[in-house]
Amino acid sequence: MAKTERIQEGTPAEDTRRPRAWLVQIGSARDPLQAPRAYPLNEGDRVVLGRQDGPPSQDPLRIEGADRSMSGQHAALTSTPEGWQLEDLGSSNGTLVWGQARSSYVLDDGDVFETGNTFWVFRTAVLADDEVPGAGPDELLRSLHPQLVGIGDRLVKVARTRVPIMLFGATGTGKEVVARAIHQRSGRTGPFLAINTAAVQANLVASELFGVERGAHSMADRSRTGQIRSAEGGTVLLDEIGDMPLEVQVSLLRVLQENEVLPVGGDAPVRIDVRFICATHQDLPELVRQGVFRADLYARLKGTTFELPPLAERREDIGRMIGVFLERYGAPDLALSPAAYRALVFNPWPLNVRELEKAVETAVALCGGDRIELEHLPEEVQRHVPPRGQSGRGPTSDEDRQRELMRLLAAHNGNVSAVARSMGYSRMQVHRWLKQLDVNPESYRG
Repeated sequence: MAKTERIQEGTPAEDTRRPRAWLVQIGSARDPLQAPRAYPLNEGDRVVLGRQDGPPSQDPLRIEGADRSMSGQHAALTSTPEGWQLEDLGSSNGTLVWGQARSSYVLDDGDVFETGNTFWVFRTAVLADDEVPGAGPDELLRSLHPQLVGIGDRLVKVARTRVPIMLFGATGTGKEVVARAIHQRSGRTGPFLAINTAAVQANLVASELFGVERGAHSMADRSRTGQIRSAEGGTVLLDEIGDMPLEVQVSLLRVLQENEVLPVGGDAPVRIDVRFICATHQDLPELVRQGVFRADLYARLKGTTFELPPLAERREDIGRMIGVFLERYGAPDLALSPAAYRALVFNPWPLNVRELEKAVETAVALCGGDRIELEHLPEEVQRHVPPRGQSGRGPTSDEDRQRELMRLLAAHNGNVSAVARSMGYSRMQVHRWLKQLDVNPESYRG
């Protein structure tokens, strides 16, 4: 009988030049505080998923869990010429792919399946280093998503420099959280200050940012240093930078070029030591093309750019977030029904992490200390549990994807950012599909 060995997280990959397959344990509905894990899958392997106290397996590789709803030998993943095939091994509760029972299924990147109360996502991607992603407490982003792991590695390298950082991503993807993490890693002794430039009155943006001398305008009853100077020695996040008025963009360009600010109504500039991080959900290159955002300011700000994927693209992180929010709202011991957990994993989350947090907070309040059921979740989240006979999966064929992209490009006048928001994917992913499927967004612009 072959010896059974448990696959350990972080096993080195054999070839970083080729896409690497791995399996992520998103979490458990019964034990939502369980930490996610990533397991490497090597070409030619057969891996058995089973309960920890299950019978010995003839297969040398086995991933074991404490989930009592799993059978001793529940399912297997086998490397085949067609790809990684998931096979149910006659389990008591079945193996579900996107909420539907399957006896056998060839997995694609991002497919979600269940064994008992345990949820998994299959991944295949080219990795930046020789290890399957981990989610240790010392990592900047604590993510198992391949794109975010790569972003985290790059952010650590630039955190202690003065290189400007531009964060792209839809509302609620965690841009401010990332900016704070960069500041914490930067070694700068001053404060971190987040400024939502879209929330400041247009006629007061310059005064709020750069300061104002008394009497400079009718509302300047006293001199103010401005928010940028108040962050001396620290980091300023300029959030929603795409909404900044053109006249203020000119002043900000001087700040970045000269490391000094000129208060409104002032005669002499003031030297500053501030590190800038900018964030936006808008397509800044498109705004530059339209002439509403200065090209020279964009060139100065974008020193190094990062795009944070929407939550729907990083389902491997949803389980960890559910646990974090349960603890935050005083319910660390709560379990979820499989249907409730499934709805949280399948939901496209158009408002991203903020929306997930509110859904968990609402469920904690409504369940009264018992298990969180599907009916405790917001109605729009409940709708994302697929009916019998239907899958929660989106279009998979190239033809379906191409038709969807063309329809949305026509509806949004060729705006790729708007298309990405509609689909629940990052702009970068949509651009990859457009290139792959030979769809030109320029032809949809009026």
